[in-house]
Amino acid sequence: MTLPHGLTISAAPAHHYSGRGLRDRNVTLWSSFALRGERHAVFFSGDTGLSPVFAEIGRRLGPFDLVMLEVGACHPAWGNIHLGPDNALKAWEQLGSGRFLPVHWGTFNLAMHPWAQPADVLLTHAPEGLVMPRLGEPVEPARFEAVEP
Repeated sequence: MTLPHGLTISAAPAHHYSGRGLRDRNVTLWSSFALRGERHAVFFSGDTGLSPVFAEIGRRLGPFDLVMLEVGACHPAWGNIHLGPDNALKAWEQLGSGRFLPVHWGTFNLAMHPWAQPADVLLTHAPEGLVMPRLGEPVEPARFEAVEP
């Protein structure tokens, strides 16, 4: 879909079950999104598990200036529906471009991991390109220099 001023929004695959009631399991689809303007492109994963589709998204809709991947509310048993920090790093690598802004963490206790665990893992394992401002802090990803724990 192309909006005024050249903004294009593309739905892309995501890997997550759907359903909120007893009789609506997997009757709707989840998606990720790629947004492309005249000067910049952004990818937003939504809730998703790791899948080879990220490489295809990168080839088909990239390159991206910024990649927003969900990293929280994770558990090894939920690998098909939430990335978590380790799989988010793999998805980022598959996408092949863009600074990495982790999202979907530190909001409320949904999983059994410690509150700051997603951020701690990323701070330990993320290569250059991680954009992680303090919660609520405005940020310009292209000018973000370093993560401060």
